[in-house]
Amino acid sequence: MELLRVLHEVGANNPDGVADMDRVAQRLGLDTVARGEDRAEFEARVSALEEAGYVEKQGSDLRTSYGKLSVTEEGRKALEAS
Repeated sequence: MELLRVLHEVGANNPDGVADMDRVAQRLGLDTVARGEDRAEFEARVSALEEAGYVEKQGSDLRTSYGKLSVTEEGRKALEAS
């Protein structure tokens, strides 16, 4: 839920409601640009949230530092319930 919370916070500060992957990863202490292990961990965590229906990919491939994510309505409800 930590990743979901940070995604929601970062996205809330963006007029489009999307969170930049690199910014979110940095807030979690992960370096997805320089460290392959961090990128793999982040992608696995995002995939789990995506499979649960809590986030959606927006724009480019998550393997780049330009990936964008948004929290779905289901994700917001899960955050409220936690």
